[in-house]
Amino acid sequence: MKSVKSAGDRFLAAAAYLIVILAVMSTTVMWNYLKGAFIPIGTYRYLLLGIGVFLFLITNSYNFKDLSFIILTVCYLLVFIFFSQANPFKYFSNFCMPLTAALLIVFVYCRQNQGQLLLDSYANIVLIAAAVSLFFYVFGSILGLKLGAVNTVYYWANNPHFTTSYCYLYFHQPLQDQMYLGHHVIRNTGIFTEAPGYTLFLLNGLIIELFVKKSKTFWRIGLILVTLLTTLSATAILLGALAVLLAFLQHLHAQGKLNLKIVIPGIVLLLLLGIVVIHIRKSGGSSYSVRVDDLRIGLTVWSRHPVFGAGFGNESALIKLFAFHRANNGLSMGLTTLLATGGLYLALYFLVPFFVTLFAPTRRYLLPISALLLLEIIISNISTNQVYLLAMAFLWFAVLNDLREPEAFIEYDYYASQKL
Repeated sequence: MKSVKSAGDRFLAAAAYLIVILAVMSTTVMWNYLKGAFIPIGTYRYLLLGIGVFLFLITNSYNFKDLSFIILTVCYLLVFIFFSQANPFKYFSNFCMPLTAALLIVFVYCRQNQGQLLLDSYANIVLIAAAVSLFFYVFGSILGLKLGAVNTVYYWANNPHFTTSYCYLYFHQPLQDQMYLGHHVIRNTGIFTEAPGYTLFLLNGLIIELFVKKSKTFWRIGLILVTLLTTLSATAILLGALAVLLAFLQHLHAQGKLNLKIVIPGIVLLLLLGIVVIHIRKSGGSSYSVRVDDLRIGLTVWSRHPVFGAGFGNESALIKLFAFHRANNGLSMGLTTLLATGGLYLALYFLVPFFVTLFAPTRRYLLPISALLLLEIIISNISTNQVYLLAMAFLWFAVLNDLREPEAFIEYDYYASQKL
């Protein structure tokens, strides 16, 4: 029996890493856009769905709440597809597949008390990717050492661009470099086409390290934070700093040592950091004006299609309203983009968990996680990003099931802390 259990554990561990790898591969990683790449992103999403369904079918324990919620969720999504303004089949891989796959996978792992295994796998992959990118960023991009460097071409927005690959484990992209205060600086985008995709990947790893793991490993947290800084993403720096502050405040609150003399200076410092970052953004280029334009466009399209939106994944409805002065056709404001393309109906799928954790005392220990995920989608166009959808699916499960008993989250007794 021991060997069977051991084999089962190895299978689940391998499945956990495979799920995370497929989730990352179904996003904007460079390997999907290199010249000669032939595997569509949708393929990874379909594989992920297949694994999720397979794990769900081989599970030998079911409960009514899990099954009923999955059925209700699928029906909820099918209603959206039926009433969607856009061709549902054209955007099927963007919409139904990733949401359903993420939901099934997380339910299976959590019901088998394997939620921690899945999250640990994600955190370990983030740590490896951060260490590799930081190494090549310092010694390759900054110091100029030719560590397996090869110039190659990738296609982004149907246009060819040049990049320097370092052993195909890190890519220096001149297109992503920035001008800050009159100085040219190189950004660390790791294996991703753009910094926002990489920062999302890193930020969710940081959330796991800070709020999910029972014991904190400071060198792991520090490595992720340093890597976030090298992306030179203002949103990543702010969210990373906020995550650390929230983790510290949660720790003090759980210990009954929360003191306004500590809280207020921390919040003031964070606000000052935000002001500095915004100033750098304004002086560094068009990023600020692009976000303002995204906000205007998103609200305009949503006002025309308030309930079901213009069609999930149908970003062309927004792009055709771009201001004439814009230099790129990428969307950066996630919540308004979600409302414009999915309407209030689909946005509720993303927003309900946040309201539950805000108003349900038994779920307050999830509040920092839900707040950070909400901020991610507000300031980044990531509603179709598989990594974000996995995080959302896990939050959905956490809202419906108290995960403190299986110890998938850090121990935190809200009621006990209130009595201190």
